[in-house]
Amino acid sequence: MKKALILLITFIFNSILLISSDNSLQDKSMFPLLGDEARERGYELPNPYGINIIYVDMKQDVDIKEINLTGTIGKLDIGKSLNLNADKAKTVNTNKLVKADIWIFPFLNVYGVLGKTKGHSTANVNGTFFLPPIFPNGKPIPIPIKDVDFTLRYEGTTYGFGTVLAGGYNNFFSLVDFNYTNTTLNIIEGDISAFVVSPKVGYNFDFYNTKNSIWIGTMYQNITQTLKGDINTLGILPPGINVKNGKFEVKESTSSPWNNVIGFRSEINKSVEFTTEVGFGKRKSVTLSLGYRF
Repeated sequence: MKKALILLITFIFNSILLISSDNSLQDKSMFPLLGDEARERGYELPNPYGINIIYVDMKQDVDIKEINLTGTIGKLDIGKSLNLNADKAKTVNTNKLVKADIWIFPFLNVYGVLGKTKGHSTANVNGTFFLPPIFPNGKPIPIPIKDVDFTLRYEGTTYGFGTVLAGGYNNFFSLVDFNYTNTTLNIIEGDISAFVVSPKVGYNFDFYNTKNSIWIGTMYQNITQTLKGDINTLGILPPGINVKNGKFEVKESTSSPWNNVIGFRSEINKSVEFTTEVGFGKRKSVTLSLGYRF
């Protein structure tokens, strides 16, 4: 799927560059379909092809659904001897993306994204570590683990696709953005997948020879992430304890799927546009985008 998406984005980029290099081709572009009919009805349409450079910074809480441990200390099975409890983790993610898009119809845009994600997840852990009994037939010795903060740092390649459904009346507009992304981690094992739905309503206005838009809306984001690695690197074991073949697996998902957003877009000219959007509530985010349309 990743290779197919990269090929799709490459094809879109090459098509955009070809069209932008020839004004006659640009004037005869078949996209958006039904574009002439929409213009005859008084709608002003954006150029059909776009490239955007996007920066996203996001902070939110996630629920820890599952912690799995494997490995041995001598003959001791660490999965049975180490009991950890953690309900929530705080995550911070930074995304640097390139997006390529096409308006297929005046009301339908499709796009692909490719880029890098870097972040960390921090959780407060409590639990008990059971040492083997000192005497035969004795009981395991419990060692409490209290309020230990550990942080998993990760980065990886993000890829995905999405679509936008849009409509408007006079200067008012509404749209719904659907997208799915997956991040393959390359520092620790695992991946992060995210499904996002974002409905918005807004208003278009002119200001000093620029065309601008403001909007408000909500964002639903369902994120699941699986983080894996060496248990000896977590810093939660007593000093001098080393786990042979020790591995951990932590499964997390979004704590609060909904938050509110407010955004602004300005067309510097018909081709260049700048967009910013701020998310607030239990999930906080800042998105900056610089785009070029053909």
